[in-house]
Amino acid sequence: MANLEGMSLISTQKERTSAEVKNISALADAVAKKTTADAENQRMIDQAMAEGEALRIKAKAEAESIKLKAEAEAERAEMIARTDLGKQEALLSIYSDMVVKSNSGVEKIIYLDPSVNKDSPFALSSMQNLNNDLHALTKLGIAANGTN
Repeated sequence: MANLEGMSLISTQKERTSAEVKNISALADAVAKKTTADAENQRMIDQAMAEGEALRIKAKAEAESIKLKAEAEAERAEMIARTDLGKQEALLSIYSDMVVKSNSGVEKIIYLDPSVNKDSPFALSSMQNLNNDLHALTKLGIAANGTN
């Protein structure tokens, strides 16, 4: 009987040892998976932060570029506005914008020979008429202000 009891104790101990080994193995696998998942999550966080920082830097560079271009254009416009040619260019720009806006949505164009229909509202303006308009605007003070 003692032998049977000893065998039973040995068998029970082997089963306990086997269960403890399996438990330790399962814990090790769980820790390894957790470590792997934590590392992957941290990598994703780091990547997202790097992409966000890169986007912020790019946006800042673009904003600075736009600011520099605007400053250069403002300086150029100021220098041009100081000359008579610049004032006339500003008037022509106003007239050009007016023509572009008035022609928006136009689907058909009719050409009327200016020598035949000089007084028609559909006739093309001649350079003389444009010049007269510029002189009229100058007399009104619009040419002196540049854009008003």
